[in-house]
Amino acid sequence: MATLFLDLYGVLADSRAMEKAYNARMAAILHRRFGGSLDAWRELQQGSYEWYQAEGLRLDARPGPEREGEAWVEAVWRLSADQIAWMFTRAGVLVPGDPARYSEQLEEETVREIDALFEDVRPVLPRLKADGHRLFLSTNATRSNGESALIGGGVREWFDGLVYLENAQAKKDRAYYWRRAFEIAGVRPLQAVCVDDVSRFLEPASDLGARCVQLVRGDPPRQQGRFPVLTSLEALSHWLG
Repeated sequence: MATLFLDLYGVLADSRAMEKAYNARMAAILHRRFGGSLDAWRELQQGSYEWYQAEGLRLDARPGPEREGEAWVEAVWRLSADQIAWMFTRAGVLVPGDPARYSEQLEEETVREIDALFEDVRPVLPRLKADGHRLFLSTNATRSNGESALIGGGVREWFDGLVYLENAQAKKDRAYYWRRAFEIAGVRPLQAVCVDDVSRFLEPASDLGARCVQLVRGDPPRQQGRFPVLTSLEALSHWLG
C-alpha cells in the first residue's frame, strides 16, 4: 500500500470549470455585499484575476531560494492582498484593514460552493482508500482554495491530509516542497506515489526517491518524459494494482 499525493487542478479538478465558476460566484458575492452592477463586478473580478496571474509569473521568476520558506508564503499572501486592493479601489469600495485575511475568507466562501471535479474522482477515491492507500492532496494553491475545492466536490473526507502553499512553503518544482510534503504525511519517499499532470512538478519528488505518475486527461503527450503517463484516475487505480 502507498501514500498517494494527488494534484488538484488537472488530476482531481478541471481548472477551466473552476475558473469560470469562481469568477462568476465571487462577483455575485461582492455584488450582494456592496451593490452596484453585477456585470461591473464580473468585469472587475476577471480583470483582477488576469492581473494576479501576471504578477504570479513575476513571483515565479524569482531565484529559487527566494521561492522557499516563510518568505514565499508571505509573498503570495501579499499578492492576494494586493489583488483585493486592486479590485476594491477600482470599484470605489473601502479596502479592508487586513486584505490578505479578507481574500482568504472570500476565497473560502467562493470555492466551497463549486464542484469542478472530474467525473471519475468521486467513485475512485473511496476505492483507493478501500485498497489501503493513504490520500494526500498535493497543490501549489493556498489552503483556502485547495481544501475548499475538495469540500465543494464533496470529497474532503477521503483525504488523510493536505499539502498546500502555507504548510509546504514552496511550489512543487522545488525539492523543498516535496521534503515538506513527505514530512507532513510522515512517509519516506520510497513509500510515496506522486501524481501530477505537469512532469516538472514530479521531477524533484522522483529525485528524492518517490514513484511518480503523470496523469494527462485526454490525449497523452506525443513525447513522453521520464514518467508513466495515464489518462484518468480510474487508470491510476488499475496501475496501482
